[in-house]
Amino acid sequence: MRDYKAMYGVYLRVGIFSSLVIFVMLFTFVPYKAPQPYELKRDIATIIDIIDTEIDVIEEPPPEERPSVAVEASSEVIDEAVETIAKTDFEEDPLRVIPVGPEIEVVPYYRLEVKPKPVFSAKPTYPEICRQAGIEGTTVVKMLIDIDGSVIDVKILKSSGNQLLDQSAIAAARKSTFTPAKQRDTLVRVWVSRPVRFQLK
Repeated sequence: MRDYKAMYGVYLRVGIFSSLVIFVMLFTFVPYKAPQPYELKRDIATIIDIIDTEIDVIEEPPPEERPSVAVEASSEVIDEAVETIAKTDFEEDPLRVIPVGPEIEVVPYYRLEVKPKPVFSAKPTYPEICRQAGIEGTTVVKMLIDIDGSVIDVKILKSSGNQLLDQSAIAAARKSTFTPAKQRDTLVRVWVSRPVRFQLK
């Protein structure tokens, strides 16, 4: 009985040598066939736009000749009616004429000495489509209160998941008014958050 474990190395060498001989014979005797170029199954039409690069020459008008003799202008005087503006009882709002540029500081709510208080909280309108569909939700809005207590900017901190409810909450927030906020006896701007809940009874 043959010992296959002892003959393992011989079998391995014979197998590798036989494989090399077979590959060499295949490359030697099998003829080489060059690949055929790919042929399109259908014709493709190519449209080339030809752009004319010639520039049309535009003739410049001849220069105007100035009169050699000065011409006198007419001295006729036209009477014009002078309109006057009647006085009104309009009074300027001193808070509105204060510059609203970057010099007005926006102070965090927790640092305020005098915090704003709501004067008028506009009630949001419930969208009729959401009412009929039974859609409810809560929108948290972020309002920037100006130095006169009006709301000049509104952002959404948390959406209710419905765009119509969010728009109604923003519209109501813009109509709300507050008392002005102060920091070191100076009117400042401040961001205030407010949840708006839409709930059907």
